[in-house]
Amino acid sequence: MNITCKGNQISKYFADFLVKRKGVIDASEYKVEIRSYEKLQNYCDCPDFKKNFLGTCKHIEKIVNFKKPSGNLNSPYIEIFLDYSDDINLKVAFPQKIDPAAKLFMLKYLDANKEFKSPHNDVLQVFMRDMESGADPSIFNYIRISDAVAELNRENIIKENINRIQTSHKESIRQNALSGKFLKFPVYDYQIDGMLHLAFSGRAMLADEMGLGKTVQAVAAAALMKEYLNVKKVLVVSPASLKTEWEEQIRKFTDLSTLVLFGPREERLKAYRETQAFFILTNYEQIVRDYEDINNLLQPDLVILDEAQRIKNWKTKTASNIKKLNSKFAFILTGTPIENKIDELYSLTEFIDPRIFGSLFRFNRKYYNFDAEGKTFGFKNLRELHETIKPIMLRRRKDEIAEQLPERIDNNYFVQMTPEQLKRYEEHAYRVSILMSIAKSRPLKPEEHDDLQRRLACMRMLCDTVYILDQTITDSPKVDEVIKILNDIWDNNPERKVIIFSEWVKILELMMNQLVDNKVIFSWHVGTVPQEKRRDEINNFKNNPECKVFLSSDSGGVGLNLQAASVVINMDLPWNPAKLEQRIARAWRKHQKNSVNVINLISENTIEHRMLATLGFKRELADGILDARADFGEIEKPDNRNKFMERLASIMNTSFVEVPGQEDNKEQPLQNNEEQVPCEEKMKQELSVATPPELKICNGLIDSKTGALKGLFAVSNNPETKEKLNDIAKKSNISSDEGVLLINEETYALLQKLSSMGIISFNSSNLSEIYKTKETQVEEEPVWKKKKVLAASIYKKASRDYKMARLLKEGGFDEEYRKPLIDSIKSAAKALFILANESLLEKEPELIPESSIERICSVLKVDADLGFILKLCYSVNEDIASTYPGIYDLTNQIHEITEAKITGYGL
Repeated sequence: MNITCKGNQISKYFADFLVKRKGVIDASEYKVEIRSYEKLQNYCDCPDFKKNFLGTCKHIEKIVNFKKPSGNLNSPYIEIFLDYSDDINLKVAFPQKIDPAAKLFMLKYLDANKEFKSPHNDVLQVFMRDMESGADPSIFNYIRISDAVAELNRENIIKENINRIQTSHKESIRQNALSGKFLKFPVYDYQIDGMLHLAFSGRAMLADEMGLGKTVQAVAAAALMKEYLNVKKVLVVSPASLKTEWEEQIRKFTDLSTLVLFGPREERLKAYRETQAFFILTNYEQIVRDYEDINNLLQPDLVILDEAQRIKNWKTKTASNIKKLNSKFAFILTGTPIENKIDELYSLTEFIDPRIFGSLFRFNRKYYNFDAEGKTFGFKNLRELHETIKPIMLRRRKDEIAEQLPERIDNNYFVQMTPEQLKRYEEHAYRVSILMSIAKSRPLKPEEHDDLQRRLACMRMLCDTVYILDQTITDSPKVDEVIKILNDIWDNNPERKVIIFSEWVKILELMMNQLVDNKVIFSWHVGTVPQEKRRDEINNFKNNPECKVFLSSDSGGVGLNLQAASVVINMDLPWNPAKLEQRIARAWRKHQKNSVNVINLISENTIEHRMLATLGFKRELADGILDARADFGEIEKPDNRNKFMERLASIMNTSFVEVPGQEDNKEQPLQNNEEQVPCEEKMKQELSVATPPELKICNGLIDSKTGALKGLFAVSNNPETKEKLNDIAKKSNISSDEGVLLINEETYALLQKLSSMGIISFNSSNLSEIYKTKETQVEEEPVWKKKKVLAASIYKKASRDYKMARLLKEGGFDEEYRKPLIDSIKSAAKALFILANESLLEKEPELIPESSIERICSVLKVDADLGFILKLCYSVNEDIASTYPGIYDLTNQIHEITEAKITGYGL
């Protein structure tokens, strides 16, 4: 390992060092800051240090052992750094001998424990500004600030800026998006929530179920960030087959410039260097090779990973290189954050913020159970895992949104294999059974494990057709069955379009030959089709009424919008349910106008047949962590993992044993972020560091025409406060025409009294609160009171509807009373939902998720029978719900308990 001292250093031991692996071409170089040879106060910008929470790494240990001085083991500087040893905390370390002027300078930012005063972020910003512009050079030389502290300060400024914009503009943005003023077309309310989540989280994941329009939400969020957060370049990384889809969606909803990146490396480099486009559309294969050039030449403000399951396997080169992309903001879009294992979620989250989970070792120890041999046998702490990802991940299911999707009808068609298929299938099955018997007594050798995987794959191929393995045999009962299905479909409706999916291209070739023989026009979309040609195939299927069939491998099962089709035929079943849902979601999604038929072709009495009952555990695991729908306790039981293995074994009708460089962070000087922080915010921060004596209140005086700060209004009994406030105002770049208007506490109390009597009035719209002492602050109304007020206002409507229903019922209107009765139950459920929900809702929801009924029953202790009635009214036709036996009497109980819960809530 090569170690070199970086730059001009006063001390050769307590300095910044560059570390690089010796003898490795293109090895990454990391910067190490050494401030102690005995305490965990050092820093390295390598990925491992930032997420292992040990406070050290191999690069630091190498230097500490190589350079250790014989004398003082701690830095001679005042060190400002982040402590990574357990959590991430801002720390200050003083040397044994300290310059008096430097100590006096530092103490005004610190409390009695010599830690930064609260609020830490505000005080840190004041300190950093003073170091950049106001510190005496002699003092500056005694203070050393870690790069990590400077980066934390930049992150805080960005977050605060986002929060200010969100507070000021959120509702106007929502209304503009709903009305179509912000984008070319209005979007759905839930899509606006997704847009706001992405834009105002900065680095976030959108994990909506397939078909809910993640692309549109990301495009809208990027456009929003261009307007409010000065985002200038957006790099979109998607599967190659989806670049055209992105181009279409961007053009449809915005007028923003777009570059679709094709061509050899020389052309791509030229584009990275010269493009002025806002959106740059690339695919994963390009990024694996080009990530360094993108960081150096393109320097995107925002990176969007679409169908981000491509980086879920943290071991792959794709995942490793994608995570080396540098950007201020980042979005991850995926409908399947978990397909097989929970550490797939770890890899996705690592791209957003590697500090959320720390190292993979730490993640596995926290959420997996291990036996004495170190093998996993179940899960633990899954509820905590759900809560950990909740702030960065937004996920909605199709059954949660108010606008209902068209009907989906699933059917399984079972076909018999030919004698030749069966013979070859059983040959592989026999060998698989032998391998699984071996696995009972010992772990399989690598070559045995490979043989097992290969033979299982062959068995699945043979379920489709022998032709996949032997092109001399073209028989396929599945292909014959599809031709019959197509004839039946078109006999009933000749306009219907069909998507046919298979994992294997060879059976699609047989299907293509049959379509040609039957003179059926089709589109061909498989991995070997060039990207430009794929675009033509997709557009032909969408726009040509004569093109009735879309033949696609799983390359088309991701991301494409093919609502022109209303039938999806799966020639085979993928191993995991998420891939199956991805296929179906190409047609069954928003804007689909017709009901969708899903037809799964299954070879009888085969591995494929028995797979139908084996995939529930994976779906339940994903539901539990992502949606908090499943029973965490049941999933975490150690024997449940064993049951899952038993279900896998049932596929074979035998027992089964489980077979066992971060891109360089360039050195950056302390940046001047003055323009990002409003003047009044700076004033607040300065007052948190040094508050003038006896200051009670300080408000900004706002010019009603320009919105600019034109002066300060303050309350204090000390006349010197005015001069000190003037000094702080100048430091905060406030040039006030009016200066500081100072009154004493007695005068302020008199004005308040005159205002309460109606003699005078305050125009609070022209005041901006900057500072208040605790005794002058009006305590904000607690959340439970706000919930109670909102629930009571919603229940008023429920009460009116129930009263109307009773009057109609008693008047003999046996049909007319039913609708207001059901409406009253729905409104009562909304009121209960407001009380039971974890967070405060801003307004009455249009509908509530059916899944929330369970939370109402659990949190508010509502009887299960009444909970069933609430769920019934939301999940079935109103006419059916209104005829449920005893519904009238049960409604009375619902209203009694709703009134009681609202009255007693918070008491």
